[in-house]
Amino acid sequence: MNKFSAFMSSNESDDVKPNILLLKPPPSRPFHAVVAPGRAREVPHTPREVKPALDIQFPLAPYHQTPGPIKTSQTYLRTLVLERWDAEIRLCDESCRAQLSEHIQGPAAHQNLVREMIKVRWNAEKKRCEESRKVQLLELLLAAHGITTLA
Repeated sequence: MNKFSAFMSSNESDDVKPNILLLKPPPSRPFHAVVAPGRAREVPHTPREVKPALDIQFPLAPYHQTPGPIKTSQTYLRTLVLERWDAEIRLCDESCRAQLSEHIQGPAAHQNLVREMIKVRWNAEKKRCEESRKVQLLELLLAAHGITTLA
């Protein structure tokens, strides 16, 4: 049995040594150059300090960089905005119809009140979508003429 037997499994023989690199602790102090005995009086070579150039710039990772402007036609952007808000308005109409088709329990007066509340709610949502569409189209028009901020 050798001094590494605590680290060996029971079926290994004594002539197999464990990986000593795993058992070595990391160095606790910085590396020091050893000077040969005949050269002890000589001044040891010290590496000269290199000042970094001020004009060197390191590129940022891609996710930190803002991409440049992409040129697209105003017609295409306008089409995208119109399609998006038209889809939202259609969704409002479909959701209103779906809620109205659900079975509402209670007296007839209560059912009419609930139906009216559903219509008012979805009409308000539809109106909000229409206003947002107008605002976004106006923003596109202003940006096409170079107006990005209103003072």
